[in-house]
Amino acid sequence: MKDEFSWLEKADDPRVARWAQERDREARASVKTYSDALFKRLVPYYKRPIMRSVQLTKAGVVLFLSDHRSYRVELLHDDGTRETLADSSKLGKDVVIQAAQSREDGQVVAIHQSRGGSDEGTVSLLDTESHRVEGTLRGFIGSILWTGDSYYYVRTYRKEPAPDGVAPPTDRVILRRGEEEEEVFGGGMPTNTFVGLAASHDGSKALVDTFLGFTSGRPYAGPLTRPESWAPLYRKTDSVVTNVDYAEGRHFLLSFERSCGEVLSTGPRGVRTVVKESKWPLLATAFVGRNGLLCHYLVDARSELRQFGLDGAQKGTVKFDLPGSLVGEPQMSALGDEAVVAFSSFCLPFRVLKVRGARVSTLLSEEVPGSYSIRDAHAKSADGTEIHYFTTSRRDRPRKDTLLFAYGGFRVSLAPSFNPAYLPFLEDGGTFAVANLRGGLEHGEDWHRAGMRERKFNVFEDYLAVLAKLKREGRKVVGFGRSNGGLLMGATMNANPELFAGVLIGYPVLDMMAFHRLLVGRAWVPEYGDPDRPQDAKFLIKYSPYHNVLSGRRYPPVFIYTGLKDDRVHPAHAFKFYSRLKKAGASVALRVEVESGHIGTTPEARMREEADKLAFVYETLGMKPRQNLR
Repeated sequence: MKDEFSWLEKADDPRVARWAQERDREARASVKTYSDALFKRLVPYYKRPIMRSVQLTKAGVVLFLSDHRSYRVELLHDDGTRETLADSSKLGKDVVIQAAQSREDGQVVAIHQSRGGSDEGTVSLLDTESHRVEGTLRGFIGSILWTGDSYYYVRTYRKEPAPDGVAPPTDRVILRRGEEEEEVFGGGMPTNTFVGLAASHDGSKALVDTFLGFTSGRPYAGPLTRPESWAPLYRKTDSVVTNVDYAEGRHFLLSFERSCGEVLSTGPRGVRTVVKESKWPLLATAFVGRNGLLCHYLVDARSELRQFGLDGAQKGTVKFDLPGSLVGEPQMSALGDEAVVAFSSFCLPFRVLKVRGARVSTLLSEEVPGSYSIRDAHAKSADGTEIHYFTTSRRDRPRKDTLLFAYGGFRVSLAPSFNPAYLPFLEDGGTFAVANLRGGLEHGEDWHRAGMRERKFNVFEDYLAVLAKLKREGRKVVGFGRSNGGLLMGATMNANPELFAGVLIGYPVLDMMAFHRLLVGRAWVPEYGDPDRPQDAKFLIKYSPYHNVLSGRRYPPVFIYTGLKDDRVHPAHAFKFYSRLKKAGASVALRVEVESGHIGTTPEARMREEADKLAFVYETLGMKPRQNLR
C-alpha cells in the first residue's frame, strides 16, 4: 500500500523542516488566547526545584534536580550545605543535563548532557574537588562503573552496527584507560540487547544486567577487574532477572519469574528464595549492610518500603503519609547501613529521605501551598478486569472538567509523582486523573504481558473503560498520552471518538507498520510485535492509529506535539498522523519544538510547551485561567 505521507519521514530534509515550522506556527496561534496567561501561572511552580534522582556517596548526597532556569547537579553535604557541581545554563545554549552518576567516594561525577534533550550527547567526568572535567565520552552512553584509575561504560550502537557486525540497536561494555578503549563484554549479543552496570557494595564484584527488549533479562557477575571472567549467575529465562548485590558469599537477585517478583540468592548451596512473592510487585531491592534488604513495593499503585533480613524475615515497613512514589534511577541508593530515596506525589515536589533501619529522617523537602485530595477509583474493563485510577482535585472547589493521563506499556507503572504543569489546572478546579492500565507493572509481570503484542487491545479497552465511567459521571474529559501513551490516544480516539472532549498527544508512536524502521524503533519489537512478520502485522494493522483514521468521521479536537530533534520516537509519527487527520476533516493542530529531544528540553522551552498544552485543554473544556492568584 502506497504511503502518501512517507516523505515526512525525512526529518533532515529542509522541505520537511519548513512544513513542520509552518504547522508549529499554526498550532501556537490556535492556543495563544490562554497560553501567555498560563505561562505566567507556571513560572512560580517551575521556580520550585524538582528532584530527578539522588545518590548516596561517602562525600554526601548527589542531587540531580531542575527548576525554571536550568538542570543542576549538587552535592548535599552532611552539615546540610549544598554545593553546585554542574548547571546546564552554564554549559551552553539549549543544553540539557539528563542524568548524573557518581563514583562511590563522591570524588567523580559523570554528567550526561545533550543539546535539546537528545539521547545522543556527551558525558563529562567531573572531579568534584577541582571542578575540572577529567574525561569526556560522546555518543549514546549508558551506565558507568569505576575501577581504580579506569572505568567501564556502556555504549549503545543505534545508528550503525556494533563492531562485531550485529545490527543496531545493541549495547557493548567498553573499558577505558586514559584515552585507550577496549570492548570487554557483550560481543555477539543480538539486536535489542541492552546492558546495565554496577558494583557490589564491597567493590569486589561487577554486577552486569543484560536485557533482551523489555521482557527478559539475565544477570552476570565476576571480579571487578577481570571482565573476561564475568559469567551468568542464573539460567536463561523469558523473564526479567537482575542483580541486587553480593554479600556473605552469595549473589542476591531480583526475579520476575513469579509475576510480582521475589528475591533469590545464589551461592554454594544453589539457588534459594530469600524474599517470597507478595500480592504486590517488588520494583527494586537494595542491600543496606547490617539492616539487610530494603525492598520497594508498589501497593495500590503507591510506593511502600519493606525491610527484610538476609534470611528473609520481615523486619519492618515504611509507609508514606500520602499516595506517592520514589523517583529517579536507582529508586534507592544505599551505602553502608543506610539508603536515601526521593519521594514525590501529585502535589508534592519532593522529599529526600534517609532510611536507616526503622528510622526515617527528612534531609530536604519542597512543598507547594494548597489543599488537594487524591482519591482512588476503579472501572471495569471489557473483559471484567478491574482498572484502578487516581483522581486529584482541590478539596474546596472541584469541577467535573477532567484531564485523563495513561501510558500502558513497557513495564512502566504510573504512581503519583509531581509535575508542575498541572498545578494551574488543579488551582482552577480541574481534575487530573491517572489510570493504571495493563502493560505496566502495577500488578506484576503478568499485568505487563497482558498488554503486549496481540494483547495490546486490552490496554485500549482499559482506558476506554475509565473514560466511559468518567463520562457517565457527567464529566468532560480530555485524553492525554505521551510516547507509547500517544499510541494509546490515537488507538482509543479512533475506536470511540465520541467519548473524548479533546485529545492531547505527545511525542507519539502512531504508525505501527513503520515504527521498527524509524530510529530506535527496532528495540520495541519485543513489546509490540514485528510488522515484517505476517502474523504480527495482522494485529498491528488493526489498531495502528495512522492506518485507522476514517474520512468523514467526527473526531474531537486534537492537539499533537513533538520535537523535530527527537531521536528516540521519530517525529514522522506525529507528522503523518496529523496529515491524515487533517485530510479526514478533523480539527487538529501540530506543535513542533525545534530543539526538543524525546526526554527533555530546556526549562524555558518546556514551560512554553506546557502552557500551550494547557491552553488547548482549557479551551476544549471551556475553562478560563484565573488571574492574579498571587
